Amino acid sequence: MPPDSANFRYFNTPANTPVPPWLGNFVLKARSGTDLWRKPARDTFTAPVLYTSSPISFFRAEVSVHIRLTNAFEWDQGGLVIFAGPPPVTTSATGLPAYDQPPAGKWVKAGIEYYDNRTTASSVSASSDGADWSLIELPVGITELKVRFERVDNALWVYFDDGSEWKKLREVTWFFYGVDEKNVRIGVYASRPANFMSGRPLEELVVEFEGLEIY
Repeated sequence: MPPDSANFRYFNTPANTPVPPWLGNFVLKARSGTDLWRKPARDTFTAPVLYTSSPISFFRAEVSVHIRLTNAFEWDQGGLVIFAGPPPVTTSATGLPAYDQPPAGKWVKAGIEYYDNRTTASSVSASSDGADWSLIELPVGITELKVRFERVDNALWVYFDDGSEWKKLREVTWFFYGVDEKNVRIGVYASRPANFMSGRPLEELVVEFEGLEIY
């Protein structure tokens, strides 16, 4: 059963953006030039995120992610994201997105990403030292991916299913180490890092989510 939407909030969306009343099936829209990324001493957190505080003794989250390839651009992406500790800074005093903030906390994201004219299972883990990025190419024609996070002691295990079977994508052994459970947030994200095509800003990316579960 989907979680209660009353417990969810947004990062990086207009203040009047309504939370979907039912999280069994919903969309998240991302403007062009939005991203969730980290380099040493620098955070970029402009991607919209719909999130909630993690349940006590969190052990699993899962969702299906669909991206429309008819209007896909390089690095278009969406999936699950989890933050431990303070989340990255998202807004400045003016209420506008804040770029290149000092790193805060740690996070992992995983989902479907369009890269080099193909769809991939993508994952990123970020610590105070920066982030890494890994991709696994998906079969031609795949536009939907299931992703799952599982807690195993202090580790976060990441899985994906492209319609054949669940496969392990990543094990982040340090993710929950030294973390107060009250400071864990989990949800979904979408981002369109590309900004311009032929000198014109790109339209919004629409990512569809189905079957969100958080336990």
